[in-house]
Amino acid sequence: MKKVKILLAAMGVALMAMFALAPAAQAQELASLQADPLFVAAAGEQTFTVTGSGWPANGTVAVLPCEGSTNYEEAAANGAAACDTGALTIVQSDGDGNISVEWTYNVPAAGMCIGAGTLDSSHVGTFCVGVGAPILPNTGSESTMIAIIGAAVLAGGAMIVLSTRRRSYVS
Repeated sequence: MKKVKILLAAMGVALMAMFALAPAAQAQELASLQADPLFVAAAGEQTFTVTGSGWPANGTVAVLPCEGSTNYEEAAANGAAACDTGALTIVQSDGDGNISVEWTYNVPAAGMCIGAGTLDSSHVGTFCVGVGAPILPNTGSESTMIAIIGAAVLAGGAMIVLSTRRRSYVS
């Protein structure tokens, strides 16, 4: 009977971990994009060197300003709707999927993002430029999900320990 309890507890922990750790499906592949300078001292016309990697080899990539987004959260929420398709620049990636282009644009006082993507939108990238200070990318993980996974693993371990523990009874 104890082996059945242990087996059921282990299966429960494995099932919870499988659902908690399963990655979400992604429709687009993210490619890297970076601009130099990382931020500008004041609003106005600025020339950037936009570089990136992870793009399709020998492919066409459009680089465009996204004034409707001033940080990475807004860029993710707004998508391509915040970008100015009338001011796009076409770039050819090399055989390794790298891009590089000199690009001049009038940066607004609130800052802006630079978007890039293949013509079929299968690969996209974003880089946000701050005015006065760089805009740091959101690289942290969601701490609530980590806490839930930790609690599930801890509860599963406690179930296994308690189900296998031999108890001595005093009468």
